[in-house]
Amino acid sequence: MYFWKCWRDNRTHFIVSLIALPALCVFFTVIAVRLGDPDAVRKGTPPSVIQAWSTTTEFILGGWASVFTLMWGLVLGASGLGEEFKERTADFLLVRPRRRRFWVWAGWSVGVTELSVMVFLAVGATFGTLTYMTGHVHTWRPLATTLPLAIGGTVVYGLTYFMTIVARSGRQGLSYGIGILFIDLLLPSAVSYYWNVNLPSILGFMMGACKWVTSPTAVFPVGGLVLWTLVALAFPVAAQLVLERAEV
Repeated sequence: MYFWKCWRDNRTHFIVSLIALPALCVFFTVIAVRLGDPDAVRKGTPPSVIQAWSTTTEFILGGWASVFTLMWGLVLGASGLGEEFKERTADFLLVRPRRRRFWVWAGWSVGVTELSVMVFLAVGATFGTLTYMTGHVHTWRPLATTLPLAIGGTVVYGLTYFMTIVARSGRQGLSYGIGILFIDLLLPSAVSYYWNVNLPSILGFMMGACKWVTSPTAVFPVGGLVLWTLVALAFPVAAQLVLERAEV
């Protein structure tokens, strides 16, 4: 029943994102290929095809799709379980004959599923458009970017989901999530510039995975995938601990 409630609360935004993101990926892929190297369009020469797949994948998936996924993770997380406190429904929900951990993981899993479906369709739309425009499949690697993009979005979603429970408000949780995300985006650049130390960044991880697609020297970021997966799982665990000790 609670799974249905989570779906009903987010279905409008979810359906819009399912239409908007793949459509934008198709549109920008067409523009990127035609403006970048028109020779790559249908029966292009091998160098032009390789260039089209490389630049387009980095620009669309590593840039546009990554940023959109992070933004959607923020929005989706803000409508999580913490919003039940603001709507005065937590008093009823959390006294039901189920452990509180159920509500945490049920709501979190619905959001992760929606986010993963959206990322899969975006990657598939980009891959399909590139295949059609260049006339053949240069590499299957773009499909593998679904996992790091989904993991990156899940980290931001879990962060916001956790903060809404801490703040007991979707709006405040969203504000905290945005602030922490900006710190994650800006701090590694500042530390690298002044102290020449590389700190992990969620957007850097997602963009690095997309650069791996057509780079002969790049290595798939398995270490980063493990690290950010653990971070993604840490947020619902922390949310569970907070909720189990919360007074309702």
